[in-house]
Formats: sequence, C-alpha cells, structure tokens
Amino acid sequence: MPNWCDTNYKAVGPKESVKKFYDLAMSSWNKSKEQNQGWLGHFITELGGDWEKVPCRGWMQDAPSLRDDFDDYAECTIYCETAWGELTEWRHFVEQHIDGLFIEYVAIEPGCGVYLSNMDDYIDRLYIDSEEHDTDFYTEQQAIDAINQWYNQQFTTIEECIEFANNCDPEHFLNVNFIEEGD
Repeated sequence: MPNWCDTNYKAVGPKESVKKFYDLAMSSWNKSKEQNQGWLGHFITELGGDWEKVPCRGWMQDAPSLRDDFDDYAECTIYCETAWGELTEWRHFVEQHIDGLFIEYVAIEPGCGVYLSNMDDYIDRLYIDSEEHDTDFYTEQQAIDAINQWYNQQFTTIEECIEFANNCDPEHFLNVNFIEEGD
C-alpha cells in the first residue's frame, strides 16, 4: 500500500490547450463520479497511451477548476492524491500530448520526505505541518514568527525552529520542511 502524496497540479497555457486538459479532467471525474474522485489513468488512455506503461497511480480528490478569464491564457487546477510522490512520467506524457501545455505542481508526502514543486512561488518556502495549527506554506521569516507565536519562543533563525521541531514532543508533532525544486 502506498503512502499517499498530496499533489496539486495546475495546467497552464493557451486557452484551447488548457480547455482540452480541463475536458479530460472532467471526463475522468465524471467516469468516477459515484466515488467523488477521478482516476489519472483516464488522461493517458484518452490521449492514446497505455496506462500500464505510464505510471498514473493517483486520483483527483475534487472536481477540476478552470480559470479562463485571461486574454489568451488559462489555467486548470486539479487536487490529487498520488502514490509516494509526484507522477513525473504522467505529467510529461500529458504535456507532450497537449500542445503548449505546461503543468506546474506542488507535492507533499511527509512519510516519504517528499516536499517538491516546480513553481517558483513555492520553491524554498517552508511547509509547516502541525497537529495544533493549520498546515501551510511560509517564507522563512513567516515560519520563524509563527513558531515563536505558537510555542512562545524567541527564535531568530529557521535552523533554530527546525531543531525545535525535531525535538518536539511526539504527542504534539511539528514538522518544518523546505520545499525543494523538482523536475
């Protein structure tokens, strides 16, 4: 059984390309509607591929969202659970079969130490996972300020915060991890 990775994909590009991606996502969602999830393998088969040859072990957890109110640009976001990490081969296959499409992602799976993104907005941010506080992405200073406030500390560096998190009481976990650049 895999560790499930929270992977958010955002397809960006020309409107017609993103609309094709959105239509594939909706088709997948509708095929699995009774389960409230859409299998990512549908993308592969609909684009003429073999889902047994392209790793596609994952599911959309919500219906896709389309934003096409830009002049010549659009984006479609799907929120997924994928096996162990981001599905690089799946992503590249879809990009290769839809002209002009680029798929951005953020993938988080603490059990396997996966904290990856190909989006500049997330790279080098910190992902804080806490039992007692909302999980979110932070800049270094935001992370220091939040941890100081939450735990009544006076840390000045992120290294101090990470050391503190590593030594927290296991009953009240705190994980602080940098988002690294992925493929």
